[in-house]
Amino acid sequence: MSGARMVDSPHQSEDTVEPDDAVSPPTGSAPSADRSLFSGLGDLGRNAARLTGVDGAAIALLTESTGVRDLVRATDAMSYHLDELQFTLGEGPCLDVFSPAGSPQLVPDMGDEVARRRWPVFTAEARAVGVQAVFAFAVTAGTRPLGVLELYRRSAGALTEDEAHVAALCAESVATTIAQNWDAVIAHLGPGSDAAHVAEWLAAGEVVAQGANSRAQVYVASGMVAAQLKIPTTEAMARLRAHAYQTGRSIKDVADDIVTRRLDTRGTFDGTEADR
Repeated sequence: MSGARMVDSPHQSEDTVEPDDAVSPPTGSAPSADRSLFSGLGDLGRNAARLTGVDGAAIALLTESTGVRDLVRATDAMSYHLDELQFTLGEGPCLDVFSPAGSPQLVPDMGDEVARRRWPVFTAEARAVGVQAVFAFAVTAGTRPLGVLELYRRSAGALTEDEAHVAALCAESVATTIAQNWDAVIAHLGPGSDAAHVAEWLAAGEVVAQGANSRAQVYVASGMVAAQLKIPTTEAMARLRAHAYQTGRSIKDVADDIVTRRLDTRGTFDGTEADR
């Protein structure tokens, strides 16, 4: 990708980063299902940041079959911005955690040559907003990655052995907490639903889609682009990401414009004229 750099200061305030009591389920869903499932995750994120000595933390979930990824908690505006940046760019340590192995991705120095080669755009953008270190730990359901605990620092430096151990324990606690909160959604989904089913139901838009951090609209928009241009959804998502980066906008904002018809998809994504 090339074009405008996404270095605007994060504008998301902590009050709008989905505190545990700030989510309202849409009509027709299981009552307070999203709130019940995510109850306690805000505290876990804040504790992870405090106990590991980092500047902020975020928690995101991923569906196994569709690849839909949604941020559900962030402790501060920068945590939100870093997650959004990686989602828009399609690269970064917090995305690489979602590998079959689910190995931690520890980047104590974003200026390190290995990090710059592996995530060239993300490292440049992160450093431009003052982030010097990022650490990502998998939240697992059984042996499969279900989500990620994301940590960042404004100064370079590795986590100590104890801090890394605490972060891994916090990631385990996230998975355990979600498991303990299932009762509110199992009645809606039916017996036998596991963590992956719960995450897919949420990210599919039945609950989280109306949350401030949800990316369900992005997947709707990519489907619209794919259908209108007759291209695969993977290619449509790549074009959304490229347009967001080139114009210096959030991919969520671009998606909102597509879904509400404020953006001409044929003109913008087939190489002709852009906005109406």
